[in-house]
Amino acid sequence: MPILKVTYEKDSSTAGFATAGQEITARLPQDANTIRKDADMGNVELTSAEQKLVDRFVDQDTLDYSNEEMEKVGENQINTKGEGGEDLSEKDQKAGSNAAVAVAATSATAGATAVIALAAGAKLSDGFSGTIMGIAAVALGATNLALSISNVFDPNLDERESQTNNAAGNNSLLQQYTDKMNADMEAMVEESGTYIELSDMTTQMTMDSITNIGALQAEMQVYQAQGNTEKVAELKGQIEKLQGSSEKELEGPQKDMETIKGNVEQYTGSNAEAQGVASSGSTVSTFLQAGEPMNRKAQACMYMQMAAALACASTIIFPKFWTPFGFPLDGANAAIGTILFAGSASLLFGSAAVMMNKNAKSEGNAADAGDEMSDYVASLNENIEGQAGFTEAAAAGYTETDEASTEMTEQTQKETDKANQKQAQTLGGQQKPEEKKKEEKPDVTANAGAGAGTGAGGAAA
Repeated sequence: MPILKVTYEKDSSTAGFATAGQEITARLPQDANTIRKDADMGNVELTSAEQKLVDRFVDQDTLDYSNEEMEKVGENQINTKGEGGEDLSEKDQKAGSNAAVAVAATSATAGATAVIALAAGAKLSDGFSGTIMGIAAVALGATNLALSISNVFDPNLDERESQTNNAAGNNSLLQQYTDKMNADMEAMVEESGTYIELSDMTTQMTMDSITNIGALQAEMQVYQAQGNTEKVAELKGQIEKLQGSSEKELEGPQKDMETIKGNVEQYTGSNAEAQGVASSGSTVSTFLQAGEPMNRKAQACMYMQMAAALACASTIIFPKFWTPFGFPLDGANAAIGTILFAGSASLLFGSAAVMMNKNAKSEGNAADAGDEMSDYVASLNENIEGQAGFTEAAAAGYTETDEASTEMTEQTQKETDKANQKQAQTLGGQQKPEEKKKEEKPDVTANAGAGAGTGAGGAAA
């Protein structure tokens, strides 16, 4: 008997089988269905080899999912967990404040540096103050560069990039379920028509059988009234044969009708599964769409960083119009100081702007992917609603058809029974021929006694 050791990530769908974090030893085939269901629902992760082993022992006839379980199966089709196992719906909520701080700090430092550069050029003339401003510019530039690192600017940017790369596959999956809902609706239209045809056929067959059997029963009443037991027995045999053949003829169509009605449960399960897929798709698309505001913030920061870089660079390009950022020395040392501080600050702000531009593009791509996925989710939700309406209408139609069929057959049976009952009453009011002959026949015993008496008297005489 094969065994399989697996560790559960979530509680098993079967109460008491396994809890989250528990390693169990599953025995096959008795545990195959449970393991398969839990793998489908994302409660336990199996390798491809383990999945194949389990599937060998799965009993499809007894493998059953509730609608709630089917929804979980659907949710598991699209991964909504980040690299750390945290749900994507929670990541932006927890990281949003950090990202906002990063954006605010970057914007503030970029703007402040530009103001410092302007103030230094317009008001400050002594080298010492210029040196302080130069050091401040370099420090703020370095701060901008640090805050422009993707995971610092947006702790979820790497995850957003990963989900952007997966978006095409998720969209394809969403489209598959949308197509499945369409296929279900088309199937139900066809099956509903077939069901009505089968119902009409079986109803007519049943009514014909009732009528034919009723006719044989009526004939049998006549022979019963006549006391013709041989003919009665013959008619009973014909009735039983007719009943058997009728039931056999009805087996196929009735089985097909039951199959069609049974499909309603499958369509309901498919709908629940699609709801799970749409829910996970919505979670991912919302996470990606959160890149749009981050894209705008990154662009704003980039422009300010570029302005700061240009402001610092201008002290080198246009030395006559700006007081150099430099040491408190004149001549060559002042020029070196200008290049050292202003150039470094400009390079730092420029590098930060390049990094922030990359962040903006990544956030923008994520937002675009999220918008596209949102359209796929909306389309799927629309078809989910439509399929649910079709399923409800189909189930109601089957019930209505069954009720109409039952009403017609019951009415036929009622009329047939009424006619036979009336005939039985009529026949019951008539005297049987055998009884008539019996009454008209002389009493053999009495005649014999009278004859004997006469003979004896004659002899005596």
